[in-house]
Amino acid sequence: MVVFRCRRCHGDVTAPVREVPLPDPDIAPAPYTVPTGEECPPRMRPGTFAYDPPEAAERVHRPQFAGAALGLRRAGLSGIVLGRADVRGVELTSLRGRRSGCCGMDGFDGPNLVCGGCAAEVATERTDCWTPR
Repeated sequence: MVVFRCRRCHGDVTAPVREVPLPDPDIAPAPYTVPTGEECPPRMRPGTFAYDPPEAAERVHRPQFAGAALGLRRAGLSGIVLGRADVRGVELTSLRGRRSGCCGMDGFDGPNLVCGGCAAEVATERTDCWTPR
């Protein structure tokens, strides 16, 4: 099991998670495809994470920090995908331009979650109605 931590203050930002293969994005439902009254399931099962493949590099904010403590540079990987239920100790950024979307966060304007302990950018949440969760 792995616990991801803030690169600045080293506070935990996830619950313990284990690595699994990234689910096929074409299979992951977007909220608008789910029948009315049903909740959209998360792309990742609770307690899991996956590395995002290089093809998605244009859509994923690549953390830039010395040492790449999360191992993102291995095999040219660009990011980590987690279920929102496993994310802990974070808050929405105060930068309004990063909080765009119509029904949730679309994540296209950069990191929108910051560490609750030190306010360092730690993640990009995607929960808008047209994006997989």
